[in-house]
Amino acid sequence: MSEITNLKKRSRLGRWVAFVIVLSLLGSYGLMTLRKNVVSDKPRDIPHYQSWDESVVDLSRDLAFQDGGRIKPFSTWAGFSMLELYGTRKMKITSNGEIIKLKPEQVLLDCLFRPKLARQLPMFRVDNSEVISSLGSVSLPDELRQVLGLTTQGQKAMVESIIAGKGKRDRYSYNELEPLVDILFAQTKKIREEQPEKAKMTAGQRRAVVLSEQVWLFANLVYHFDFARASITTQEGPSGIEKDKLARMSYWMKNFPILAQAVREMNTGEGELPPKLQTLFHELQMRISRSSDGVHFIPPYQSDEAEWTAVGQRMESIVTGSLDDSEALVADIELLENALIALRDRGQGEFAKELAVFKESIHSRLSAKQVDLLGSEVFYAKANYFLNALVLFLFATLVVMFSWLSPQSLASRILSWIASLLAVVALAVMITGISHRCMIMERSPVGNLYDTIIFIAATGVLVLLLVELMTRRMVALGLAVFMGLACMFLARRYEMGDGSDHMDPLVAVLKSNFWLSTHVVTVTIGYMGGLASAGLSIIYIFARILGIDEGDKNFRRSMTRIAYGMVCFTLFFSLIGTVLGGIWANDSWGRFWGWDPKENGALMIVLWCLIVLHARLAGYVKEWGVHIAAVFGANIVAFSWWHVNSLSTGLHSYGFIDGIGAIWGFYYLMTGVCVMAGIASYVTGRADNKLKKS
Repeated sequence: MSEITNLKKRSRLGRWVAFVIVLSLLGSYGLMTLRKNVVSDKPRDIPHYQSWDESVVDLSRDLAFQDGGRIKPFSTWAGFSMLELYGTRKMKITSNGEIIKLKPEQVLLDCLFRPKLARQLPMFRVDNSEVISSLGSVSLPDELRQVLGLTTQGQKAMVESIIAGKGKRDRYSYNELEPLVDILFAQTKKIREEQPEKAKMTAGQRRAVVLSEQVWLFANLVYHFDFARASITTQEGPSGIEKDKLARMSYWMKNFPILAQAVREMNTGEGELPPKLQTLFHELQMRISRSSDGVHFIPPYQSDEAEWTAVGQRMESIVTGSLDDSEALVADIELLENALIALRDRGQGEFAKELAVFKESIHSRLSAKQVDLLGSEVFYAKANYFLNALVLFLFATLVVMFSWLSPQSLASRILSWIASLLAVVALAVMITGISHRCMIMERSPVGNLYDTIIFIAATGVLVLLLVELMTRRMVALGLAVFMGLACMFLARRYEMGDGSDHMDPLVAVLKSNFWLSTHVVTVTIGYMGGLASAGLSIIYIFARILGIDEGDKNFRRSMTRIAYGMVCFTLFFSLIGTVLGGIWANDSWGRFWGWDPKENGALMIVLWCLIVLHARLAGYVKEWGVHIAAVFGANIVAFSWWHVNSLSTGLHSYGFIDGIGAIWGFYYLMTGVCVMAGIASYVTGRADNKLKKS
């Protein structure tokens, strides 16, 4: 009787220890995945900032843009542009003592239509101030130094004045960084000449290159619509022409052939244009060049064209006389000019009316399906499926953890039902989100790393809930919600850190819905199985170490059967997926197997599962051995799924470098659990032998 009492006491203590461990892991993991998106709680003060009317923001959300090879709404383009620049989709500022929360649409509207305000926004996150301070010692070409009028000491003093009062990790506005832009670009050019591959750059070099890319993107945004601001300066023009018309780019584009002919017929004696004409042509060319890259918002005028050309390139075609649709382009420019003039002179209400006219003109050249998809994608962003799923999984995980503290009680049963309901709802939200993504992308649910994370989360929760339905031990349920939560944190961290739209079209070799739906989906399910089996085994290991199982041999055998079954599940899907991948490789690249790192990783999973299954069948490993092997298998899965993408070699390498330390941390954690389990196995084995002898 005393032994049973001791077991129960140890179990209660073990449950509290497990509660604290899991809570600590969740907290540290959550902070690790989100910490890079938090810099300072103190909002920047922007004097006289006027918030955008909600009518303008709503109108802009589904305005068509082409970016990343597909047509997408302004809200999506704005969201990922802000992620790339700012690191998150929310910004707080103050103006006249009032706190203002800015969303991506509002920030990008500022960049495009109110550049003077946008230049004051703290758009650039600098994680290490050395990337700024190092500019003080950058060696500049003599020509650039003369243009900037900077001495070596002056350069250093200017940099010091800019970083004065800033923290090591802080945010900067474009106005603050503008004096350093030419120096930053010169440094970046030198870095790229020395090391073209970003993956092989030092951390300091990568920070400088990333900052220069962000500054270049921001400059493209704030200068892009200069052609439509109706602010071209002319000292005099043809008689009878209103000054307002001469300030418009549309006037000069419409009349450029006449102007060019007049210039050709002009005889200045020295073969040079008069200074006034030189100034005009220089200003026109500058505005055209600023709008020749980065933002594609005018659809083609011919139905057989797929790519949207930047408006600056189209205006350049007018200048060279090679554009057939010059009248249509001039009409679009006029509509945009009308909107900007309305914003400048008559306020946001009139701006919204003119923007609606421009939007109608743009959307009239799209198909009904394309317009419907724009609205659908706006709804997808508003629904925020995966953030909502994360919140539901978080609550479900906490509920499950509290249910551990009073097992087999009424409170525990109620909490388990609540957790099950939350898990089912979260799963339904995830499946809806994945299905909606498929409709927008018009392809299989898995095509890139981000897709694999949310797919593994959804399939893992689904499979584990089915296991819970069959076993009813609360173990699979707890793992299901924990796995869903961990994957959702990872997905959010990857999306925020990568700053790329993961619904963009795939590279040509991957554009096969058949193989994406067979090989890629099957292999990804195999990854999920390997991670789920490791999770089940970790629960077994800590239940034994902490005495939570109360010596229940039925529980131990049940957990071993479930983990063994998940290893079989992993083998089945990984083997089928690997074979299908070889067939696809043979079809695409002319060879079945090429010892690519991704292929090797998939083969390693298959071989490891076969080793575990054969060792179990032959009796070489018992319960502890199966679970230790399953946990170590998580390292192999992590290598195949994630790590090979950072190796900068092979046809499957995506070349990312951020977060590689976290992968090694995962390896150390899983290996540490294996070592701990090995020690526990040895200790319990000796104790069992002594008990048998006595």
